[in-house]
Amino acid sequence: MDALQTLLAIEEIRAVKARYCRCLDTKDWQGFAALFTGDAVMDVREDTGNPPITGIPAIVAQVRFAVDHAASSHQVHTPEITLDSADSAQGVWAMQDRVVWQPGKSPIPGIASITGYGQYHESYRRDGGVWKIAALRLSRFHVDTHPD
Repeated sequence: MDALQTLLAIEEIRAVKARYCRCLDTKDWQGFAALFTGDAVMDVREDTGNPPITGIPAIVAQVRFAVDHAASSHQVHTPEITLDSADSAQGVWAMQDRVVWQPGKSPIPGIASITGYGQYHESYRRDGGVWKIAALRLSRFHVDTHPD
């Protein structure tokens, strides 16, 4: 890949992550699902204690369980994106999220809201000419919890 193709690929991947945050926070589950490869893997065991999950339906169900009854704001910053080839890449994003659940709807007993800080570690793959998330792992450095 030449420099222009590399820069275009990086911008396309940045747009995928921007849509990830927007679709998640606006609860656009169809748009959210379209961001992943069919065999995508999501690892959020630091939040859930559950093993990584595979496939779009399982990923959407997991995220919906966590935020469907919440106002949320996910922000990502300072991406480090490396292309492995013309059709695959890796990325690390600094992240912060704020999740405020409706009364009685928190999946965390006794907690009304959280503010988290950490990183997304992701793999991307071109699927039909479109960049998508093939793997995502959330690592958190700190979570502020706010009781009911």
